[in-house]
Amino acid sequence: MASLAGCMDLITGDTVEFTASEASVSEDGLDETEYTHVDTEELTIDEEVEAGGIERRLIVTNWINTYEKDLTVQGETEQAATFAVVSTPNAEILGQSLNPIAQLSHEELLDEFQNELGDEYDGLDDVEMVDEREEVVLEEEVTVSTFETTAEFEGEEVEIYIHVATITSGDDLIIAVGAHPAALGQERTNSYTLMREIEHEG
Repeated sequence: MASLAGCMDLITGDTVEFTASEASVSEDGLDETEYTHVDTEELTIDEEVEAGGIERRLIVTNWINTYEKDLTVQGETEQAATFAVVSTPNAEILGQSLNPIAQLSHEELLDEFQNELGDEYDGLDDVEMVDEREEVVLEEEVTVSTFETTAEFEGEEVEIYIHVATITSGDDLIIAVGAHPAALGQERTNSYTLMREIEHEG
């Protein structure tokens, strides 16, 4: 219905609106990895886009769920491992996605959503991709990209890994981002587990 309504809005010149279905990590996934749900945020983007040579106002409603885990870093216990799941509508009309997020690479998505990972992971630079692997998320085989950079914990620079994956589910695009200190190898496994345990009714 959203696509049909969107087509009609393009023809009539009205505002085009799309709303994503919420995506989250299952309770089993949280129990296995010992992560805790900390926030659910609704984020609305309102901008002008062009489709078929016609400019229209596009309103896109996204959902963001964030999760954290207490870890000991530099001798202090803090929420150093974090995971975020973003659901955003594909906003597809006549085979063309109007949502600019759908066109971004994993590195560009990391830049777009790193502020959802907490203060320690905001404003990162010198990010380098160091690995790729395949995982099955929402019954789809997807590529998970791993990036390496540094962040500051307790006044000390710490090497960190950030894992990014995108999944198409129904009418939505799901973006999963996990971050943790590189020295804590189990958290890399936990990031993959959290991705596999994503639920979405799109």
